[in-house]
Amino acid sequence: MDRKLDLAIERPTESVPEMVVRRISRAIADGLLPPGRQLTERELTELTGVSRTSVREAMRHLQTLGLVEASPSRGVRVAVLGSAEVREIYEVRDALEPAAAELFVLRATDDEVAALVEKVQPRATGDERLRAIFEFDELLVAGARNTLLASMLSPLHTRIHALRSLSVTIPGRREASIKEYRDLADAIVDRSPERAAEASHRHVRAAAKAALEAVKILEKQRQ
Repeated sequence: MDRKLDLAIERPTESVPEMVVRRISRAIADGLLPPGRQLTERELTELTGVSRTSVREAMRHLQTLGLVEASPSRGVRVAVLGSAEVREIYEVRDALEPAAAELFVLRATDDEVAALVEKVQPRATGDERLRAIFEFDELLVAGARNTLLASMLSPLHTRIHALRSLSVTIPGRREASIKEYRDLADAIVDRSPERAAEASHRHVRAAAKAALEAVKILEKQRQ
């Protein structure tokens, strides 16, 4: 089923630019705004239903998060990641995500653990699996209850999730990733912070290898 790009802003519970940032970030993560996609103020104003001033402020913040970048033509576009950027993203993820896993074990409620475990259950389609993985990462960060860690990891997760549709094209990666997430969930259920951190390390390093391989293939195709 085709997915629809829906960026419309509903009743505010946060500032308007913050809502625009959140909606556009999610669209990038879901692949509805793919790398290289041109973003114009006019289009975003029409899609979101907010003012150009709010769109401009949101675009500035998205640039600081590394989710959009200046376009070679004019305006901005969804960031196009090369192998150097991907390597740096995963290096930082490897430093932060195991800490989030450890903190989740120590701080999450039983209901939060159950919600996390549900995300590693079998899914009917590839899109549903990717959505569940993204939600797993969101729950992990939220349950760690560390706002500074969340402010650093959440933008990384958005950029990483946008790469996953490429990474899973590497033979065997989809199946390996599912097992890695289940291993992490098992460690969390057992309330073992050390095992959770180690499972997270293993997953991030394997994911980095697949992402770099996929991006290098894509770079060759662009030449």
